Amino acid sequence: MLNYKFINNELIETVLPVEILEEVKQWKNECDKIKNHPLKLLKQHDNIGTGNNDYQVSVPNNLIENSYWLAYVLRLCAKTLGGLHRDYYLRKWEGHFDNCDIWINYSYKGNYNPEHNHSGFLSGIIYYENNNDPTIFTENNFTYHSKKGNMILFPSNKLHKVEKQKEDYERITFAFNINKKET
Repeated sequence: MLNYKFINNELIETVLPVEILEEVKQWKNECDKIKNHPLKLLKQHDNIGTGNNDYQVSVPNNLIENSYWLAYVLRLCAKTLGGLHRDYYLRKWEGHFDNCDIWINYSYKGNYNPEHNHSGFLSGIIYYENNNDPTIFTENNFTYHSKKGNMILFPSNKLHKVEKQKEDYERITFAFNINKKET
C-alpha cells in the first residue's frame, strides 16, 4: 500500500492510491468554494508564492483530520525515514483561519513560484493538475517532472521553484509541511 521510491537521494516519490485521490478531489472542490467566495482574500494563504500564483488557501482542517491521506503520509514518513508514525505530525495553528499546514496553489498562464524553502522537517507536494511544469530543486540542479496523482516529499530546507507557466490551463498543486517530534 505504501509504494514509494527514492529519487536523487533526498526526494521520495509515491503515487497516491485512487481512494486518496478521491479525497484530494473533495479538498479541491471545497477550496474552489473559498476561491470563488466574495470574501476570498480574507482566507488567502500568505507565503512566498502568494503574489505569483493566482490564489492559495489552506485546505479546511476537518477534511485533513478525517482523511486517509494524513495517515498515509505520516506512515510513509515513518517507513522511509524511521521511527513511528506518531513521531511525525502536520503543523497546526489552533484558533486561526489558516490552521492546517496544507494548502492549495491555483496557477494559470504567467504564474510562477519563486525560489523558496519551507519550515518544518519535511515538505511535500501533491500534483493534482500539472501539464509539464516541473518543480526545480535549485541547490542540486534537479528537475522533477510530475504526473497527476504523484506526491513527493523532501527536506523542508531544500530550495525549489516553478518557472513561469507558459500554457493556458489551471495548474493545481497542494503543498504541505510535516514536523518531527523531538526525541
